[in-house]
Amino acid sequence: MTRSSVADTALLARLSREAIPTGEYFRTRTPAGSLPLTPQQQSTNYEALATVSRRPQTAPDHDLTPIRCLTIQPPWSDLIAIGNDRVAKRIENRVWSTQWRGTLLIHAGSEVDPRALALAAVRETLDDDYELERGSVVAIADLAGIHADDGKCTPWSQEGCFHWELARVQRLTTPVQAHGAQRLWKPTQNLLRRITNANPHLRSRLADTNAGGGA
Repeated sequence: MTRSSVADTALLARLSREAIPTGEYFRTRTPAGSLPLTPQQQSTNYEALATVSRRPQTAPDHDLTPIRCLTIQPPWSDLIAIGNDRVAKRIENRVWSTQWRGTLLIHAGSEVDPRALALAAVRETLDDDYELERGSVVAIADLAGIHADDGKCTPWSQEGCFHWELARVQRLTTPVQAHGAQRLWKPTQNLLRRITNANPHLRSRLADTNAGGGA
């Protein structure tokens, strides 16, 4: 497979807008079916995706705003919000990377990933009567680092994705409703005020952040 067929313009255009963690772009279709890319082909895709991730986005890498927000489909967002590090999801799988590091608000999207709800690991981690949070900021974390696919570095790591390392995760005792967006986005000052008003225990952690957004 040539570079052009692995990382073609249409594929990169779609990847640059991809908001749902998936490894499907790291497989190639053949007459015999879908097969994994070779390590060399995967490396080519990682290089191409790194180029895409440096393009202007909702909150570009060169913008040093110390706080961002990431919209994630439930139940993945709920798995991140779990306080117990032994069972919680501390790797977020993305097909794109970013140079930005800082305080990351975890926003639960309005649409649920039905495939995830069928996974045994998800059913075992969330209580049977657990009610998924939707359309709200549910947790705060630090984006501590990002590394390329290195296998199952955690039980929640996905093949063919960049693994975003989440640290110091704190659940919001009171989720705060907000509209989400693709890629990294900047929370407004109004949203930050509503978060701290509803969750006073996070006031000191958010005190030094500056969203630079509107009201």
